[in-house]
Amino acid sequence: MSLKNQDKLGVRAVVFDISGTILDYGCRGPLAAFIELFARYGVSISPAQARESMGLHKRDHIRTLLETAAIRDRWTEANGNPPTAKSLDVLCAEFAPLQAGWVVQYHELIPGVVEVVNELREKGIKIANTTGFESFMIKDLIPLAFKQGYYSDLWVCPDHVGQGRPAPWMMYYIAQKLGIYPPSTFVKVGDTPADIAEGHAAGAWVVAVVKSGNEVGCSCSELAALPAAKRKAKITAAKKKLLAFRPHYLIETVADLLPVIEHISGRIKKGETSRVISRVR
Repeated sequence: MSLKNQDKLGVRAVVFDISGTILDYGCRGPLAAFIELFARYGVSISPAQARESMGLHKRDHIRTLLETAAIRDRWTEANGNPPTAKSLDVLCAEFAPLQAGWVVQYHELIPGVVEVVNELREKGIKIANTTGFESFMIKDLIPLAFKQGYYSDLWVCPDHVGQGRPAPWMMYYIAQKLGIYPPSTFVKVGDTPADIAEGHAAGAWVVAVVKSGNEVGCSCSELAALPAAKRKAKITAAKKKLLAFRPHYLIETVADLLPVIEHISGRIKKGETSRVISRVR
């Protein structure tokens, strides 16, 4: 099939992030793991600090936390010396089983995900996932998602390709394994700046998820229980942060994705490419 004919098909693959996008409303599993990890060494980190670099490969995320001045100072005070490269290695080794244990506790699919994914499949669109988790961390999560009705054609982790987000290698790996190109027929859907950066680096269309994601950071029930003004403020702040990274589209949750996919397919068929970022819709 020619490149031109592939473009005429519109969207051919949708690549989802995991926590905060397809499951774990509020992205709470990874948060709990980071907080517990540092607490083991007498270092308190706030939810905001733990969430700041969410979406990166977890080793990069831990490194970023250790390089944060306030956390570095707390580490030095608690442990007698500043964190070193060895500290990073030790933390990463402890984090893998810790995260694997936490992530399965927050495995519930976000409402609407199964219905949306099933309809995408009916349209002949492939489904894949990229993540900041190592493959070991999600091996028990995948069957839990499957039991709830979510099936992915391919789950890709940084250890499959040697580097995590914002590098595009996981996206390219998916393209190669599924035999789909060009990248402009892909849509990347995620809830963090790292997701947006990954999509852009790969040349895909990018859809940012707001309400269910890391930037709002509340479960569905927690968000509903907030006073209306506070709930609106949290959502507005999340939108503002994500917009700074220039996604093509913003949606509240994956339940709102189908009209966006239709719109992107229409733009592809008209000859538009994902490299042109107009006003976010």
